[in-house]
Amino acid sequence: MDKQTRLRLTTLTAMFAALILITTSYIKIPAPLGYIHVGDSIVYLAASILPGPFGFFAASIGGAAADLLSGYPQWAIPTAIIKALNVLPFFLIKIHLNKSNTDRIINIPNLMMLLPTTLITLTGYFAANTLLYDTGAAFAELLPNLIQAGSSAILFTVIGLSLDSVRFKSKLTLIGKSFK
Repeated sequence: MDKQTRLRLTTLTAMFAALILITTSYIKIPAPLGYIHVGDSIVYLAASILPGPFGFFAASIGGAAADLLSGYPQWAIPTAIIKALNVLPFFLIKIHLNKSNTDRIINIPNLMMLLPTTLITLTGYFAANTLLYDTGAAFAELLPNLIQAGSSAILFTVIGLSLDSVRFKSKLTLIGKSFK
């Protein structure tokens, strides 16, 4: 990967991390042990657009920074891990299908990855709630976490379809060869 491509990808990664931070910190609904947010929609978007390592960094940094900014520092490390893992299904499907650079954000493989990434969110936060609080608290947070993942999946689809309508991915000249 040449310097210019690396710089463009790093800039796009920082932009996605900032968008994740903003949509997580400022568009939220209080929940018993934290809050429900739509920042995961941008995590899914970053995972669909960025090459794997860059998607992992955007999701992890943006999510953890949102917890720090929102007054939940105890969640920063678990969130960094969970958000990086949220990118994993998108990354693996790209490798498996060897279709690292499709022109569309919303496609069948990406829509299918919404299920495993939701399971990662539910399992990850269940484990973190159990470690930070107790099993009762973990069960109490399952529904808010499901609402968060589900609403983010819907918003991701709407944003992705909107971006696809203007051929957003095909306009990103920095992608292409950097996936392989």
